[in-house]
Amino acid sequence: MRSNSQAKSGRKLKRSTTEDLCYTIADFNREFPSDDACLEYIKEQRWPNGLTRCEKCDTERKHYRVTGRTAYACDHCGNHIYPLAGTVFRKSTTSLKAWFYVMYLMVSTAGAISAKRIQRETRVTYKTAWRTLREIRLLLANEQVRSAYPLAERDNINNVCSPLPNQDFEGPRPRGREIAASAGG
Repeated sequence: MRSNSQAKSGRKLKRSTTEDLCYTIADFNREFPSDDACLEYIKEQRWPNGLTRCEKCDTERKHYRVTGRTAYACDHCGNHIYPLAGTVFRKSTTSLKAWFYVMYLMVSTAGAISAKRIQRETRVTYKTAWRTLREIRLLLANEQVRSAYPLAERDNINNVCSPLPNQDFEGPRPRGREIAASAGG
């Protein structure tokens, strides 16, 4: 039976399915087709609508993209701001799209992804894949990030990020035999 509002509008409510809730690789590529789209996303997360305080003008101003750089310039004085400053991306030569894709893979596999798979999928060196994966895991394990984003705890990302249950990232890593012994094998 349809409700009164449905009857008036003449539309049926679409029942959401799991297909509607999934974020696919096609969705990812549509939302982040290039490094520029990734940079724009980071900028919008840090400074919604491109408005931020210009240090030189000392007023809230709109900033526009500087061609060929990862910077935005004040529309009045031209002072640059850098959205990647203070992030894991700041000095990385790895493309932003590759970083975003690694994050997508981590979420879509619940963190159960190897550096080797990242290497194959992103066409970077193994060292780069390992470093990218490690940086993201360290970021997720960071106490300040967990408190800023409580959703991460609800989704059990903390369990996914640690290499072994009840292990910290500090100190020496267990070797193969130690891992097998702790797993009961």
